[in-house]
Amino acid sequence: MVLKKSIVLLFGVFCLLFFSCFEVAKEITDWTQLEDIENIEGKTHYLDKDGIKLFLPNTFKKYSSVEYLALIDSLVIDNKELEIERTRFRNIRKMEGNHYIFFDNSMNATYTINSVPYTPISRQDAKFILGILRQSQEQVASNTDLDFTKITAKHNDNGKTQIFKAIFKLENQKLQQQAFQHAYFISSNKKTVLINLMAPFEINFDPFLEKMIL
Repeated sequence: MVLKKSIVLLFGVFCLLFFSCFEVAKEITDWTQLEDIENIEGKTHYLDKDGIKLFLPNTFKKYSSVEYLALIDSLVIDNKELEIERTRFRNIRKMEGNHYIFFDNSMNATYTINSVPYTPISRQDAKFILGILRQSQEQVASNTDLDFTKITAKHNDNGKTQIFKAIFKLENQKLQQQAFQHAYFISSNKKTVLINLMAPFEINFDPFLEKMIL
């Protein structure tokens, strides 16, 4: 399955780096507390290489590859972890498809989206994806102080669009830190994208996804 390699590359190391790079935000910003879903505020980003329109909170800024690596250089102190992330990033750039990075420095949230060859996602595929995610997490947990807890895992298919969504809580009890990984796999209009949102809080990001156009 074409998604297997992509899943490992996108989620295998990123969660570890998150704890090394960013201090947990002390306050929740407004866009994480949506009250009026019909009138959410945000900005549209056009991914011209894939013909995709994203709708993200105004506080997210798009980073080029050079800018992202400069950001990592400025935030990561541990040289080993820096080299691990550089290697992961190089591998992602070699993948078939395009990779885009957005960062919100107001709450230390990172959003990445990767286009991959079109692959309809069945319920059985969703179970397979969840299994790959858990294997990757177990591998990270065995080499770190991180614990993973599944919050939710859902699959939806309306005949035109297939979506698999999974949210995990990450905890480092020694450092008393936590983060939430929001993973989305979306297939529609002959396109498939993988989305990873890492944030200090669990977020209802669905309203923003509903405004995305593949």
